[in-house]
Amino acid sequence: MLKIGFGYDVHPFVENRRLVLGGVVINHPKGYGLAGHSDGDVFFHAIIDSLLGMCGLGSIGEYFPESKEFENISSSILLEKTIDLIKKRYIVKINNIDTVIISNSVNISSISGQIKNNTSRILNLEVSRINLKGKSGNGLGVGGNDQGIEVYCTALGEVGEI
Repeated sequence: MLKIGFGYDVHPFVENRRLVLGGVVINHPKGYGLAGHSDGDVFFHAIIDSLLGMCGLGSIGEYFPESKEFENISSSILLEKTIDLIKKRYIVKINNIDTVIISNSVNISSISGQIKNNTSRILNLEVSRINLKGKSGNGLGVGGNDQGIEVYCTALGEVGEI
């Protein structure tokens, strides 16, 4: 059955932390990173929620709670674990992933290729099926006011019973 999932995540900026988006370490102009129990990678978190939603499996916090086990873990690993848990329950063929990253201070276009390649590798999905759009937020919201980064994601795929 053709299904769609929607994901969203937002994390505030903090000092003394790496900034990771889609598995890419970025230098923020002010040296900020993103708060979070894991590595704070809002891009992969939004994808995780969209894939879980596509399969009717709830949200990221149900599988990766704020516990010692997941403290400072790479969100690339969380995305891999998400794919594994989905495949234990369903036969899934992801058709495409579409994302919007909202940040007033991080130039998304300069890193979009790396992010798409990382996502492609983890999801075993052609790069052409992954879309990424960077938006400034025009001074509105968390991303637009440069308080953090927001990511929206939709995932479309064929989901069948095992």
